[in-house]
Amino acid sequence: MTQTDMTETTDVHRDILIVEDEAIVALDLKFIVEDMGLGTIGPCPTVRQGLREANANCPDIAILDVNLLDGEVYALADVLRDQHVPLIFHSAHADPVELAKRYPGAAFCPKPTTPYQIEDCVKAALSRLQ
Repeated sequence: MTQTDMTETTDVHRDILIVEDEAIVALDLKFIVEDMGLGTIGPCPTVRQGLREANANCPDIAILDVNLLDGEVYALADVLRDQHVPLIFHSAHADPVELAKRYPGAAFCPKPTTPYQIEDCVKAALSRLQ
């Protein structure tokens, strides 16, 4: 779906929180999301910064790496889950079965991945918002 296609299917501006500590991966995620016609919050390299941004900006969806510079992302994921923000975990070191138990409905996109897999996860999360 091109940027025009995505914006034509939604009348509401959507912002995606990106929490990723690897700079190249974070920028790649940012570009993928922006190419879909969506806004981004971040990228945030730490749980602390992610919490600050989540509280200040109310994201519609979050893409979260699990292991960050200041620890595991679960404190942030818990806050976002409680705010009913759809979660997409993007990690090479997480157990998808455990994530599914702790965060029912969350998507898991293992690293390395393709832009199309990220887009598919974001589209699925967007469809749950409408």
